[in-house]
Amino acid sequence: MEIRMPLILVTQANLTDCGLACTAIVARQKLETVLRVAIKECGYPKDGPHTTTDENLFKLLDHFGIKYGKKQKVKSVAELPDVAIMETRKMPSTGNSHLVVFERTVDGEEHALDPGWWLKQQVRSDWNRIKLDTYIPIYLAEQPKGKRTKPAKEEATVSQPPKSAKASKPKKPKADAAVLETPANKVPPSTETETAIPSPLENRSIGSGQ
Repeated sequence: MEIRMPLILVTQANLTDCGLACTAIVARQKLETVLRVAIKECGYPKDGPHTTTDENLFKLLDHFGIKYGKKQKVKSVAELPDVAIMETRKMPSTGNSHLVVFERTVDGEEHALDPGWWLKQQVRSDWNRIKLDTYIPIYLAEQPKGKRTKPAKEEATVSQPPKSAKASKPKKPKADAAVLETPANKVPPSTETETAIPSPLENRSIGSGQ
């Protein structure tokens, strides 16, 4: 079973790079790394502003190999996928929205990782204040380290006892065979009728491995 590791909060560096910070969170990259890619592949100005459009966000996610779904309206927090980049309602004064990352942990905890540096609490669950508008599903899945090595260890532990058991079996028949064969070799020629009795025992001791 695949298990996703918890996401790590990345704080934005200015008022316009929340989209870059959210990309850094889901891609597990540094903000500086995402900014370099945005400048090179999306034509972002080096000194800002770094406002992220949907098109540029998809380009950045593609660059880092992050799978995502179609943008859609937030109906309820319970219906959100385990990871999503969410857009808040646009501010009437600026017309801009703010991006955060929604995460549902393996324990069922639901929160938003808000890259806003001006917030006292950036791991949020005050959904009424966040005023979620739309979201883009993000599909992340990782295997825990060491998972592939467990079957190999189990096979090794199971295979060892049979080897030791097989190795011990030949030792016993050799000792028994020596005991049975010694009297037979020492039987005088005059008792040929008696030598016919132990011969089946000799064959049984060798063939059965006892």
